[in-house]
Amino acid sequence: MIRLENTDARQINETLFRLRKEGQATSGQVLTLVVDTLADEYEDAMREAQEAGRLHPSRILLAIRGMPGGDVLNAVVHQATTSTEVVAIEMGGEIDKHAESVLLPLLLPELPVVIWWPNRCPDQPTTCDFGRLSSRLILDSMALPQSLDRVHKLAAQHRPGTTDLSWTRLTKWRALLLASLDQVQSPVTSAAVAGPATASRELIGAWLETQLGVPVSYAFAHDEANPGLHSVQLFTEAGEIRLERVSPIDAVLALPDQPVRPVALARRTIQDMLTEELLRLTGDEALDDLMDYLARRGRRPDDDAGAPKS
Repeated sequence: MIRLENTDARQINETLFRLRKEGQATSGQVLTLVVDTLADEYEDAMREAQEAGRLHPSRILLAIRGMPGGDVLNAVVHQATTSTEVVAIEMGGEIDKHAESVLLPLLLPELPVVIWWPNRCPDQPTTCDFGRLSSRLILDSMALPQSLDRVHKLAAQHRPGTTDLSWTRLTKWRALLLASLDQVQSPVTSAAVAGPATASRELIGAWLETQLGVPVSYAFAHDEANPGLHSVQLFTEAGEIRLERVSPIDAVLALPDQPVRPVALARRTIQDMLTEELLRLTGDEALDDLMDYLARRGRRPDDDAGAPKS
């Protein structure tokens, strides 16, 4: 690692260039990943971004915000051990207020830029400082207090290109439900979702409303051993389809006139979801449509029942 105290973008770029000439830096990156994080959480974010970078060779700029000590701009250039190069940039004071100006000269030219907020989210992601650097934004409302409230606020201002890992977590749930409907081939008359009142429960319920056009009920359910979305039921004319989590890696699937059987439903890691999102550099049209629906539908009267308190 090379630490640069009281530095600027020019010195950081010169260091990266020198390392490249000395064969200590890589080339062939396909994008710049900007990670907006806090000091006490940046190591986890850096590790997850580096792991995702194994499939997406990147320049990772870790913007560590809110550093104490006044107007601070320090950087740590990590010598590449993979196809990804990492620069951790500590910013505080007035410099932090103009963070996008610090990062702009460090973006790889003519390549996509992705902004990721792993553990925080500005009130207006698309118009905030880093939101102006790119239209491809990744956030995680489940990592925020009152995720249910946040997902509705985000829906009201959603722009294509913005994705939420709360939605990415549901990829396997949605795939299993679609596969079960292919097997049952019977009209669905209603549906029910159970789990804590969080963004993920709200998104899967809204998705069922849009895809099936049937009423969906929302119930609170919490399992200390298996937190998160608990179950989804689809009521068809042929009987009930039920998908229920029973462990961090397994669920059970019940179909009409068939024995209950186990199915794999492992909880997804941040690295896994980030890797998936980096494949979609233009965003997710399915989520765009869903957020538009949520914004038009608004909150339900019983939305907050069982919602975690901040």
